[in-house]
Amino acid sequence: MKLTQLLENIEVTEILGEQDIDIVSISQDSRDQSFVNGLYCAVIGTQVDGHDFISDVIKKGGRCIVCSKKPAQLVEGVTYVLSGDVRSIVGVIAGNFYENPSQKMKVIAITGTNGKTSVATFISQALQNLGKKTLLLSTAGDSYNGDNISIKRYAPSSLENIELHKIMAEYLDQGVEYCCLEATSIALDQQRLSGIAIDVALFTNLANDHLDYHGTFNKYAESKKRLFDILGYQALSIINIDDTYGELMIKDTQSIIKSISKKKGDYTFDILDMDISGMKLYINNHILTIPLIGTFNAYNVTMTYACLIFFGFSNNQIEKALQEIKGVTGRMQVIQNKKKILAIVDYAHSSDALINVLSTLKAIPHNKIITVVGCGGDRDNTKRAPMAQVTQKMSDYVIYTADNPRTESLQKIFNDMRYGIDVGRENFEFISSREEAIKKAVSLSQTTDIVLVAGKGHENYQIIGTEKKHFNDIEMIKKYLHAK
Repeated sequence: MKLTQLLENIEVTEILGEQDIDIVSISQDSRDQSFVNGLYCAVIGTQVDGHDFISDVIKKGGRCIVCSKKPAQLVEGVTYVLSGDVRSIVGVIAGNFYENPSQKMKVIAITGTNGKTSVATFISQALQNLGKKTLLLSTAGDSYNGDNISIKRYAPSSLENIELHKIMAEYLDQGVEYCCLEATSIALDQQRLSGIAIDVALFTNLANDHLDYHGTFNKYAESKKRLFDILGYQALSIINIDDTYGELMIKDTQSIIKSISKKKGDYTFDILDMDISGMKLYINNHILTIPLIGTFNAYNVTMTYACLIFFGFSNNQIEKALQEIKGVTGRMQVIQNKKKILAIVDYAHSSDALINVLSTLKAIPHNKIITVVGCGGDRDNTKRAPMAQVTQKMSDYVIYTADNPRTESLQKIFNDMRYGIDVGRENFEFISSREEAIKKAVSLSQTTDIVLVAGKGHENYQIIGTEKKHFNDIEMIKKYLHAK
């Protein structure tokens, strides 16, 4: 593709060098092995500055450099495109290069603190049940029509902008009609969705999270709001107005707005009946039988319902499609066993998420609830005391343990958690080893008890120091339940 085509609809401050050149690849990652006749976007990141690697890219054959700072030395035969903010134009360049694949499919983006993965997965599964080819881009795993696919993710939370366009183009060629993706606060802050045409954006809820990155809760909220700010007139915003921040999200949006709520929204719901096998939901005069439990899942399903209505599916089609959806791995996942112990693995890693999960479990007939939970290291430490407080208050017994301590002292993490604990209640203990903590929880449990292992969910690793070791809560709880 000609460089002039790549730069269509892009404002640049200066172009140095030949413009009538052919570009065969684009990248913002200097670690790529070859840049022969390629274009490199020098993005200033949170950890490194892409400008520092321009000379490396040129040595690998880079033909065009998009940058915000003019290099001290210009290399003959290389074209330099200067822009005030490279990050803001990467998506437009990628869209031009891959012929704007997002405009040729329906794109659904979900943001919020909790529920992103579940809503994205439920919408994807329902669309598949309705016979639509669907791409799911999720922190819990990427898939095409339900089959796992391998995608290069340097950041676990979201794809870089160019890679996102590339993946969409690849699967568009395979017939994808819908793409469901999680829009994380960091991805939105770093404009990783720029150049993507979004048809439906959904807001689940907002609670303290990622303050180690954003600094303040207001900045965190504003990053979420950006998803709705970039929508066009024909796009749809689906907002949980039972959340305090629901109104903020749509303050400046140009999109169509639909709200969901227990009582007052465009789509309202009520839980008619619930047991461990699922629940009956009443949504806008329609009864749906769903193989999921929990008020939080009622919100997730209602959002899914509203999205499917927007795409023109009938109530009967939606009811049948939702009857067959499955829970997300590591999200309120029941571990079957012969001991008649209700063993649950869930990804809940904030106080709000833990409240949601434990409230649901407390509504199920049981003897006692035993919870295993930890807090991640090198991350937002303001979450730790509230998480410890919630689990102690809502559980009969709590074992506090390691999550992913990373390079932070586990004792420092435990000390932060202790600020939320009522030491007068003797219903807790600290066990450093996560495996030993799970083993102890199972050993304490008896028939009709509930054992909740929270925090890591689907993850199959544990990060201790800088080493990533295999570890899976689901495997561990199965191991000790079987041995019990």
